[in-house]
Amino acid sequence: MKNLLAIFLMALLFASCEGPMGPPGKDGDDGSKTYWIFDKDIPVESGDWELVDNGGEPFYMFQYRISDEDFDLYQDAYKEGLITCYMYLDHGLDKEAQTALPNPVNRIDKDNNIWTETYAAEYTKDGFIIFKVTFSDFFTDQRPPETHFKAVITY
Repeated sequence: MKNLLAIFLMALLFASCEGPMGPPGKDGDDGSKTYWIFDKDIPVESGDWELVDNGGEPFYMFQYRISDEDFDLYQDAYKEGLITCYMYLDHGLDKEAQTALPNPVNRIDKDNNIWTETYAAEYTKDGFIIFKVTFSDFFTDQRPPETHFKAVITY
C-alpha cells in the first residue's frame, strides 16, 4: 500500500511541475565573426635562413612580414585572437602533409651523426612572424633545407 501511495505522489509531483509558458525573451546579439587569413605557402629557401649567434645558443631564423592589407586584422588577432603556423611535410609531393609548429625533426647524416632540428614560430605585434630552427647539438654548419609554412590568423 505504501508503494502505491509513493507512486501516486510521484506521478502527481511530476505532472504538477508544468505551468503556463512565460513571455518570450528578447532577441540575443549576433555572434562575433571569425576571420581566417591563409598565407598558404610561405617558402623559405635554404639560403634565406639567417644564422643568429644568440650568446652561444645559435639558431636560424626567417622573418615573414604580414601584408599591409591584412595588418589591422593581424593586430586584432595578436591582441585577442589566435595565430597558428603549420609546416608542410613533403611539400609538393603526393604524400604532402602539414603539422603544427613547433615541430621537431630528427636528422641523421652520412656519418650516422644524429640531431634534432626544432621548427617554431614567434609573432610580433608589429606584423612579423619569425620562423626559427634550433638544433639539439647547436651545430649549425648545415643550413636547414628549403621549408614551406602556412600561417593562419583566427579572430
